[in-house]
Amino acid sequence: SYVGTSYLLASTVFLPFFASIADIYGRHIGLQLSLLLFLFGSAISTGAVNMTMVLVGRGIAGIGAAGLLTIVRTILSDSSSLDTNNLQQTAMFVLYSIGFSVGPVAGGFLVTVSFRWVFAINLPSAVIGMILCFFLLRKRVKGARPAEELPYAAKSMTWIARLTIIDWIGTFLFVLGGILILLALNWGPSDKWKTARVIVSLIIGVVVFVAFVFWESILEHRQRASVIPALYQVQPMLPLELFRSYDVCALLYGCFVSGIVMFVMFYFVAIFMTVVTGLPPGQAGVQLLYFAPGMGGGSLLSMRLIKRFRQPIYPLIAGSIVMTVSLGLIQMSMQNNVQGLVDVFMGMAGFAVGLTGAPLVVQARFLMPDHIAIINALMLFFRALGGTAGLAQCSTVMNAKVNSYIVGQIESGTISGSDLDILAALYSRGGLASIMSLEGLPPTVQQIIRDAFRNGVRWSFMSLIPWAGLTVFLFLFLSKIPDGDVQQPDHNEEMRDVEDQMRKPSGSLGENIATEGQK
Repeated sequence: SYVGTSYLLASTVFLPFFASIADIYGRHIGLQLSLLLFLFGSAISTGAVNMTMVLVGRGIAGIGAAGLLTIVRTILSDSSSLDTNNLQQTAMFVLYSIGFSVGPVAGGFLVTVSFRWVFAINLPSAVIGMILCFFLLRKRVKGARPAEELPYAAKSMTWIARLTIIDWIGTFLFVLGGILILLALNWGPSDKWKTARVIVSLIIGVVVFVAFVFWESILEHRQRASVIPALYQVQPMLPLELFRSYDVCALLYGCFVSGIVMFVMFYFVAIFMTVVTGLPPGQAGVQLLYFAPGMGGGSLLSMRLIKRFRQPIYPLIAGSIVMTVSLGLIQMSMQNNVQGLVDVFMGMAGFAVGLTGAPLVVQARFLMPDHIAIINALMLFFRALGGTAGLAQCSTVMNAKVNSYIVGQIESGTISGSDLDILAALYSRGGLASIMSLEGLPPTVQQIIRDAFRNGVRWSFMSLIPWAGLTVFLFLFLSKIPDGDVQQPDHNEEMRDVEDQMRKPSGSLGENIATEGQK
């Protein structure tokens, strides 16, 4: 599990850092650096001779992935055209949906050949990407911000000099705090939130994040400082002024909830399919594909709605309503143990995620045009954070409900002696937490465990409904964005027409008298 965790941690906590790189060095340099790190990390994992090398390689590849996620989305958001942003962000989300569908299938096939191919497949892709970006994007994307727009103004700044304005202290604090909090959320459900590693990681992570906010506030008010001026020349990695905007906070919350739904859907529907309905893991994985086409369909509809109404707020509100309803319908289908309805409503939830995915990015881009890179990074970060928090919450809810149901059955006295002994042994040894197959267990015990997990997974989805319901309320009060594609009246042209009229020669005395008489 640490192979995936090391990648996910790195690809999450380094997102804001690459927003700074994109502004200070330009989009192309940041993109090439990201591809290089992704290539290097994948190469290490491919040739690894032990688990340590695999973990190091995945961590480095995760850092590169953070840059790819941030900078690619930032490049797409640099256009000032609403129609262009709408089309590009929708296309990106559709490709994202295809990746969700094809990725697990391709990965499963590659693992049967050799685990190294899971990492090696990234090598030619990264090299080709670097070459294409150099020849096709280098002169088409935004370069480094002019020196006079950076905190430390100068007539010219060398490549090395720009290193001094990167917020290294803020980056260190954000990465450290983020890793500790994400680890605590990852360990919490299995450790029942009471082990030393969970408590210590959570407390220290929160303290480090408080220190990060304090440091960023110092940089925000650096013009008032009179000591240690060198520390105040850096560009804040995360401008705190963004969080004073209602729209930014509402949109980040929307990304957070979107991440919750996406991660929980894939993880907990798989538990329902394998444990409750008894499907083999491969067939259960196929059932998850209902979510991805829904995402693609929702993305395409959101593009049409934005093109028609010129505002992302309408698909955002519609998507949040559909998301809330779909979660309720999924838990009802699980309660009734109807697999077909679970598949249908899972596609409905994917449709809702797709309906809000691109509009979230478009809305943020036009409301904060001066902070495109960091806004994109924050939206990606909150989506990943939402996924981790959602898994932690739902795992905790599911474990509590499963254990409560099993204890109730044990204490009810309705189970025979041998079945009772087997069930009690599974519960006391903690075997229920990792059970993936019920084969070999007595039919009565199998049914009790199925009912326990059906109830637990159902309550996990119920616990998400308040999160999704709040998005409906928050999105109602979003501001309307300016539409750069609508032709604005040319006031200068109007003034020129007035001046031309004033410069025209006056008419004859008779014409003037006649005109006055008509008036």
